[in-house]
Amino acid sequence: MGAVLVAATLVFAAVAQAYDFGKEWGSATVADAPFNDPGTGALLPPTQVFPRGRVKDADPKDCCAVKLTMTVLGTSGQLLTSYVVRDDEGVWRGIDRRIDTSPNAISAIQFDLCRSDGKCASHTITRPPTPLPPGVTPTPVPTSTPTPSADVDADSDGYSATTDCSDANNTVHPGAPEVPGNGIDDDCSGGDQPGKVVALVRSRFSVASRRSSPKVNLLRVQDAPAGAQVDVLCHGRRCQFKQRTRKVNAKGEVSLTKLFRHRLLAPGITLDVIVSRPNTIAKVARYVIRRGKIPGQRVMCLPFGASKPQKHC
Repeated sequence: MGAVLVAATLVFAAVAQAYDFGKEWGSATVADAPFNDPGTGALLPPTQVFPRGRVKDADPKDCCAVKLTMTVLGTSGQLLTSYVVRDDEGVWRGIDRRIDTSPNAISAIQFDLCRSDGKCASHTITRPPTPLPPGVTPTPVPTSTPTPSADVDADSDGYSATTDCSDANNTVHPGAPEVPGNGIDDDCSGGDQPGKVVALVRSRFSVASRRSSPKVNLLRVQDAPAGAQVDVLCHGRRCQFKQRTRKVNAKGEVSLTKLFRHRLLAPGITLDVIVSRPNTIAKVARYVIRRGKIPGQRVMCLPFGASKPQKHC
């Protein structure tokens, strides 16, 4: 009992300066300085972030589990990487992983606390500016007497209401970092940038001999967002089917193994597993079937409204 109490105290201390999501269906707190070294307080390199905190399901007996997704964003608002910590037992799950996205610099990290029935809450922390070296003072900028202007800047972000698309939110203005998929036009470019679907596609194939065709032993989608749709497309003359569609369950999972009924896959066909949600960039896992070889997974993406998967989105 004493060891458990000490462990809990240490976790709480690590997130004392923290953001609390404050939801009755799930508990989560995250440290408010993920871009600083927890030991020295020094600003981490531009390609590193160290999210720390904890997450717990408020009621393991209810319908749904909770998960906290950490999404690391680049300087153009693009998704660099993400990972998920989940709980469905009412036990605190720690978040303590240093992330390095070299050579890509990081602009922000987005935390999404979601329940498997679709309830979500988000919090984004932007990387602070790099401090000047010791002894270096900023170069003074020549100032002039300001000319009185009739334009109003209600949120004091430096952009008047005539150019600011949301003069009530100082994080939204022209040139601000765009956070994909948050429903906000952060940079006033004319709309929110579509977010990318984050999910895991697990697969396992077997081949009896060099002359035989592969067989599906496992094909499964995990950690998909609530309400995601999974389409399995087959391209080629000898496909068992052209398309099958499934929905993920409350835990963001769905098994696709039974679609193939342990039959051998015809050489020359291509299988695409597409995980999508409305108004997002879908994830695509592609498998090219060849005789006598275990198919490898090729990760691609599918922009919203497009019909052909791409290498980069």
